[in-house]
Amino acid sequence: MALILAFALPVSTFAQSTNVTLEIARAEISRNVSSFSYRDQARWADLRNLFSKDATISISWHDGTVDGFVERSRRMVEEGAPPTKHWISPPRITVCGNRALSEADVIIMVRSSVGLIELDVTSYTRFYDQFELGGDGVWRIYKRTGIYEKDRVDSVGPSFLFWATYLFMPLGKYPKEFRHLAFGLERTGLSITPNVVTTGSEKERALKQNAWEWSGCSAFLKATQP
Repeated sequence: MALILAFALPVSTFAQSTNVTLEIARAEISRNVSSFSYRDQARWADLRNLFSKDATISISWHDGTVDGFVERSRRMVEEGAPPTKHWISPPRITVCGNRALSEADVIIMVRSSVGLIELDVTSYTRFYDQFELGGDGVWRIYKRTGIYEKDRVDSVGPSFLFWATYLFMPLGKYPKEFRHLAFGLERTGLSITPNVVTTGSEKERALKQNAWEWSGCSAFLKATQP
């Protein structure tokens, strides 16, 4: 019995230590994901620090380096772009060694206008993130991809003119998952990238398959897509 306990106790201690490490990683990743609101607050240095050195981000209006994304975001704010708010859910996280996958539900709220009509555009999206643990012991985003599900536009106040104007908005040329958001972005001078990922698409399937292979999670018996 003493011999059994001698072997069992270290195994139990190791398992507890592993669980604690995983919970710490999940907590740090969750805090990172929720901190994307730094963009809404124009905290550019803090926003940049959420991402690794060579990180990329792929969303409706930008597909490239995170440095380019932060700089374009800064210029948009300085030039008076409509205010934006990101509501981000607690993420679903899978940790696999020094890499991790995360997915969070996101509501993007943008104040816009058409002529004299004030509008609120609401986009329902997901952030699918690939994380790496850096040499400094900090989890940062290696790659972020927006997955667009649906959106809508509403007049800020009661407006018969809004409904009349809505009939003539050229929304049909945009994917239905983010057509109102795309229309508003192009009105501010931004271009929609050609590789936008939409929910349930082949692009989403390929994204997640490639991220799974990158993460090495297939070597972890209980690992699943987040």
